[in-house]
Amino acid sequence: APSQSLSTRSSLRPQTFTMAEQTDVVVPEVSQYIASAGGSTGEVPTGTQQVVAKLLVPNPVAGSIIGKSGANIEQLQRSSGARIQLSRTGEFYPGTSDRVLLLSGSLHSVLTSIFLILEKVSRDGGNAGPRRTAEQEVSQVKLALSRRLCGLLIGHKGQTVRDFINDSGSTIRVQSLSELTPSDPERTITVSGARDQVLRAIALILNTLSINEDYASYMETTMQLATSQGVVLPPRSSATKNILGQVKASLMLYLADDDVGAILGRKGQTLTDIQQSARVTIKISDRSKMDPDMNEREVTISGTYSAVKLAEAMIAEKLSQSRARTSSARHDDELDGVHEEDVHM
Repeated sequence: APSQSLSTRSSLRPQTFTMAEQTDVVVPEVSQYIASAGGSTGEVPTGTQQVVAKLLVPNPVAGSIIGKSGANIEQLQRSSGARIQLSRTGEFYPGTSDRVLLLSGSLHSVLTSIFLILEKVSRDGGNAGPRRTAEQEVSQVKLALSRRLCGLLIGHKGQTVRDFINDSGSTIRVQSLSELTPSDPERTITVSGARDQVLRAIALILNTLSINEDYASYMETTMQLATSQGVVLPPRSSATKNILGQVKASLMLYLADDDVGAILGRKGQTLTDIQQSARVTIKISDRSKMDPDMNEREVTISGTYSAVKLAEAMIAEKLSQSRARTSSARHDDELDGVHEEDVHM
């Protein structure tokens, strides 16, 4: 698709957003960043598809997002329509001093929330000097994404990410495989440039992910695991809570013997962690009772309905990580040459 103009502000319908303890901010209609992004199936209009963006932010930025007594984050959610969750103080993304910022909702609402956050950070950090325009302001957004989906964004020999760079005018750096351990389930993607360029690039990234068949499962797992592991603040209590949440339930899975090892972990530690985090009981059938033709074992999860669903998501994530590690060696040689360098326009 041809590049979409990112600076035609005169054609936009602005809305006014008032952040606690700051002046009004004019928010453009972010559809300009989504237009011609490609990827829409035709069944779901581009911009309305559900997405999750997992961002990594420094602690000062996290404080700016929260605001006094949480006033800013509440206003951000109301103005953007996105759900915004942030890791607790002192809880950082592994191997960094960054906190996790989880944005979820329609592509339109998530992009709006990112725009507002970038504007807030710019204002908070720009008091010492003259005000710069959006074209002059350099913005940076760092995302974390599963290895498998990261490969989708890179494309064959890096062609997809190069197309994103050419379209948006931004700089996109994908974390090198050499910086990861075999057990790391995610890689980081750092997008830098003028704010309009960064938002366009993120729109291209999220829109591309949204049409992948594995993305819906990834979104559900990311949201459930984040809360269970204390990565993000748990959702508020709501009158619309799932009425089945506390009903007793049981789920039986039939897993290949090799997959069972992934959820057992070393000396059964992974299984213990899942049971304690989700507050369920998990029983795995003995190998001696396994059907030799099917080579499968029964895994039974028991607890409340909500706990069982959470444990199911955690098991799915462990299996995904295990299979990604098994297959990553076949892809590393082809992709690593592209990943290790920054690509600039």
